[in-house]
Amino acid sequence: MNLLFLAPAAGRKRAVAVETRRALDDGHTVVLIAEAGVNREGWDLDPRVDVEWLDANTLNATEARSTALLARRLPLGLLRRVGRGPLRRPADKAARQWKRTVTGLLDQRRRRETEAMREAHRLDRVRARLAAAEPDWVVLCESAAIELATEFVPDLLAARPDLRATYAYEPREGADGDR
Repeated sequence: MNLLFLAPAAGRKRAVAVETRRALDDGHTVVLIAEAGVNREGWDLDPRVDVEWLDANTLNATEARSTALLARRLPLGLLRRVGRGPLRRPADKAARQWKRTVTGLLDQRRRRETEAMREAHRLDRVRARLAAAEPDWVVLCESAAIELATEFVPDLLAARPDLRATYAYEPREGADGDR
């Protein structure tokens, strides 16, 4: 059987490593789609596992240079320069107010754009790997995988009703004649 383990948040590294090893020992082919971020340590995966790293955490939404210059550098630099003299307290207060009202909103927008970009990247990579691997069993290893799976599992199950989707690898002996 072809198994696809999905761990987009990489929160249960040790459990995923144990479950993939058990699946391999039971004679299955295993593909793992996981988010590694900057640290791929701690997985302790069996070398037989075919791993696809998402690397979505390396994506960041960028800010226009003009926005960075006009909304951040110039006003805050001017307030910092004015704050060196006797107007330190009013300049500090104005800088805090500017950060709260202007740059805070810009940061919130950029965080939303970054998260949307990362989510789209994860979804595209998972869909492409699903098409290539054609799994018989999809193991959604963590809650982030379940959230991501809501985008593609219903269509996948409608197209392939014999597909198994579980939260963990739990072999069922004799249920389908396979293990």
